[in-house]
Amino acid sequence: MTSAKTLVPANHPFLQYHGRWDTTDPLHPRHSWPGVSLTAAFTGTSVGIRMDDATNYYNVFIDGTLHAVFHGTSRGETDYTLADSLLPGNHVLVFSKRNIAFDEVFSVGGLLLNDNERLLPPPPLPPRKIEFIGDSFAAAESNEATAQSLEWKDRFPVTNIDKGFGPLLARNLDAEYHMTCRSGSGMFCDWQGDRELTIPKRFDRTLMERAEPAWDFSRWVPDMVVIALGLNDHAGLRDKDGNVTEEKSREFLDTYHAFVQKLRSVYPGVRIVAVALWVPWVRSTVHRLVEEEKEKGNADIVYVQYDEFPGRYVANGHPTVETHARIAQQLTAAITASGILAGLPPR
Repeated sequence: MTSAKTLVPANHPFLQYHGRWDTTDPLHPRHSWPGVSLTAAFTGTSVGIRMDDATNYYNVFIDGTLHAVFHGTSRGETDYTLADSLLPGNHVLVFSKRNIAFDEVFSVGGLLLNDNERLLPPPPLPPRKIEFIGDSFAAAESNEATAQSLEWKDRFPVTNIDKGFGPLLARNLDAEYHMTCRSGSGMFCDWQGDRELTIPKRFDRTLMERAEPAWDFSRWVPDMVVIALGLNDHAGLRDKDGNVTEEKSREFLDTYHAFVQKLRSVYPGVRIVAVALWVPWVRSTVHRLVEEEKEKGNADIVYVQYDEFPGRYVANGHPTVETHARIAQQLTAAITASGILAGLPPR
C-alpha cells in the first residue's frame, strides 16, 4: 500500500503518456507494447500509483535518477508506493516499463500524492520524435541477464529497455520515442516461419496482441522511423543449410516495400532508416531494399548497419547492456553521417 492518499485521476492534463496507450476509458488507460512510460511533475515527499499489473517491471526515475525498480504484486487495481521520504518541494517522476510480455493488457488508474499536494505542468518534450520498429533486440530483451539460457518469464526482471539501443539512440538525437517492437517477430514471418506473427500485421494496433482498438496514427507522428527487423525473418525463411532462396527473399522484399509505403501514408514526410545487423543475408537484403527504393526516386530512406560483438550476448543470444551501448553508438554515428536528419527540428 502507499502512504500517499490523494488520487490524481489518470486523465489529468498534466500527466504525460509516452508510447501507445488505449485511452478508450480515459480514467484507466491501457497498454501492452514495450517501452511505454508516463511522466509527471509533482509536489510533496511521496508519490504512488494505482494500477493493474502484476507481470511487468518498471524503472522509477525521480528527478532524472533511477530511484527503484518496481514490480506489482497484486492482480486487479491496487495502490502502490513508488517513492517516499523525498525532500519537500517539486519533483519529476518518470515511470517506464522495462520488459515485454505477451497476451496481457495492463492499466493505470492514476497517481497518488500526499494530501494538499498537486501535479505541476510536465517538463518540455524533446524536439524530435522517433518510432522504433523491431524485435527482441530492439526491445532490449534480457539485456541485464548473466545466464546464457533463460526461460521466457525469467527474462522479465532482467530486461531494461531504457538501456536498449533504441532509447539510447533517441536520447543521443534528442528525441521522444515509441517502441513498436515484438519479440520473435519479423517483417515477413516470425522466427519459426509463421507469417501471421509479424510487425506489419500488428502495426495498426493500439494493443500489441489485440486487433481492436485500432491505433490512431494522428495521435503521434514521428519525424523518423527506424526499422530494425530481419533476424527473425532469416531464422524463419532459411533452409536446413542456412540459405534463403531468391523467391523467399523477394517475398520479404515485397513485404518490406509495402510496409515502407504504409509508413509514408500514415506519416507524411517521415524519414525512414532501414537497419541491418551483422547476418550477411539481412545486410544484403535490407541494402537491396533501400537501393530498390532509391531506384524508384525515394530519397527519404537510408541504410545503416551495426556489427556483431562476439562474447557479449546472453539469454539465448541477446545483446548485453554494454552491447546495446555499442550498437547505439554505431547507429548514432551512421544516421548522423547519412544526412537523413537534415531538416528535422533542431536539437
